[in-house]
Amino acid sequence: MDKKLKVLFIASELTPIIKVGGLGDVAGTLPKYLKPYIDIEILLPDYKSIKEKLEFIPNSDVKINYIDIPEYFSSRDNIYGYPDDPIRFAAFCREVVNKIEKKEFGDVDIVHINDYHTALIPILLKDRELDNIKTIQSIHNLGPAYQGRYSLDLLNILELRHQHLTIEFDKYDNEINPLLQGILNSDIVSTVSPTYAKEILTKEYGGDLNDFLELRKNELYGILNGIDYSIFNPEVDITIYSKYNRDNYKIGKLENKKKLYEELHLNFNSDYPLFSFISRLDYQKGIDILISSIKTLKNKNIHFLILGTGAKDFENELQTLNTQDKNMFAIIDFNTVLANKMYAASDALIIPSRYEPSGLTQMIAMKYGTLPIVRSTGGLHDSVFNMTTGFTFENYSALDLTNVLNEANSLYKSKGWDEMIENAMQQDFSWHNSSQRYLVLYNKMKSN
Repeated sequence: MDKKLKVLFIASELTPIIKVGGLGDVAGTLPKYLKPYIDIEILLPDYKSIKEKLEFIPNSDVKINYIDIPEYFSSRDNIYGYPDDPIRFAAFCREVVNKIEKKEFGDVDIVHINDYHTALIPILLKDRELDNIKTIQSIHNLGPAYQGRYSLDLLNILELRHQHLTIEFDKYDNEINPLLQGILNSDIVSTVSPTYAKEILTKEYGGDLNDFLELRKNELYGILNGIDYSIFNPEVDITIYSKYNRDNYKIGKLENKKKLYEELHLNFNSDYPLFSFISRLDYQKGIDILISSIKTLKNKNIHFLILGTGAKDFENELQTLNTQDKNMFAIIDFNTVLANKMYAASDALIIPSRYEPSGLTQMIAMKYGTLPIVRSTGGLHDSVFNMTTGFTFENYSALDLTNVLNEANSLYKSKGWDEMIENAMQQDFSWHNSSQRYLVLYNKMKSN
């Protein structure tokens, strides 16, 4: 019998152990779907804030390995947010490669790295002449703030034994860009939706790395993220008020809506649709144009509910609006239980992103019978189809968002609205399909 591929999946966060964003969801779910076909293990920094060190990803036999460097991880209160974050994760990469070199994980065939935090592993593997190990660099967000740029002091942490052209080239601006190193030195580059893979080749979306990505475009793949229906499913979700499925969603959603209004002390009106926003409050997520739209629509028969934390100016503006607009209610909080209740209770979910590599909330919303209203970019373009499973708009502007919100409002409770909900709830965004595409890439790398 052929030996299974041995893959190390390396990430800076992992649901349910430690999570900040969508990367944690991917790391906590994709390996479970890959495990039946390959031998896969997780490597994760040993953060101080980890409350329970699970040995395996829940409901699987995917082993989790915790890598500690006390100076940088187990002695720090937070996951991210330190000025020396790139140094911390460079040290993590060095320690991972030390362990791989010592064969602490056996004979490794492929290393799957994620975002800038682990992007220095390919150059380190080359430096140790471990060329038989293939690497895939997954990009979950290419924004300039997510590239890990740091001074040349970063090189002291890496302890490179040889000179490398990509490092010498990178040094010219007196900075090292870890994500650039991952892009140039990995065997394959992947990102989290087909459309985002095309968008990052452009100046608008490429985060100043589009020219380098163009060099790798023959090894660049876009695979849409999935969601875990054992968690995000109104039929089994224990966090919502009343479970339901596609056969009884009208009764189920109405019950959840009434209960949510009751919990939040809001005035329920069955004639008003509930349009929600569940996200970080920052420019990437489009909160600026949403606030402008809400101001325009404040006298319309629409209820807006916003959940999130982020930039203080947006938090303050929303709290001011809370006192001015009786149809708008904002909760400045990160609350996953309340988020699930909102998915179940809402009629539509607004996702007006400037850019969205993949997005998970639109997929979750559809499963809960909540129609996504999205700007057609990245993974939103690949997963939401206008007037079929939701509403889309093209231009990033408050006017275009306002127009599509008015359109959605005009169709609320119509036959067309019901048909769209039934279409949306039938969509399959499980990890099964996406994981098979990763297996194809793994086998492609190993055969080359």
